[in-house]
Amino acid sequence: MSLPQLDGYQVARVPGFRAGKDYMCPSCHNPIPSGLGHVVAWPDDLTDERRHWHHHCWRIAAGRGRTS
Repeated sequence: MSLPQLDGYQVARVPGFRAGKDYMCPSCHNPIPSGLGHVVAWPDDLTDERRHWHHHCWRIAAGRGRTS
């Protein structure tokens, strides 16, 4: 399954075996536990602004055409 894209953002899939830390999803504000596959997205040319998202939350945000 391909990841939804959003203009102005880079998007990458993080498989569970590479998810070595806990993160907080910026959309639903629920944790993404270590070991759970998820999405990382960041504005073009701003890698310091990377945010980790649940797959479902990213699909909703990309479908709306915005991250907030």
